[in-house]
Amino acid sequence: MKKILFSLLIFSFAIGCSAPIQERILGIWERTSTCTPEGQCQDAVAGKASKLTLLRPGLAIYENPEDSEKQRKIEYELFEKNTKSNSPELLFRFLNLGFQIRYIILKADRDKLELFNPDLNNTEIYKKVGVVAE
Repeated sequence: MKKILFSLLIFSFAIGCSAPIQERILGIWERTSTCTPEGQCQDAVAGKASKLTLLRPGLAIYENPEDSEKQRKIEYELFEKNTKSNSPELLFRFLNLGFQIRYIILKADRDKLELFNPDLNNTEIYKKVGVVAE
């Protein structure tokens, strides 16, 4: 009985020790694949994968090798509570292009980020390829 209680205590402590989501999403992320709701995934082509660098809260850089500008500075906002989906959400604003994209955060850990785009009904999967200096 003591082993079970001790195990539960350690487990609950481990769950409570994860970094806040704002800290977990910071870094340089490379899109590895895009998946449909049916589970069909299309892997990114090596050397042509989009990168998303999430810097301090509110500032991000989107890099797309196929875009003529290659790199765009964008704003983002993290919503952790009171969202349409009842899950944490990211809103990216491409100010110079005049549009925004909303994503639902499905998973955010230290090396993997899964973002669901409700408008396109797909999930983008990213792997962490670097950290940002604070």
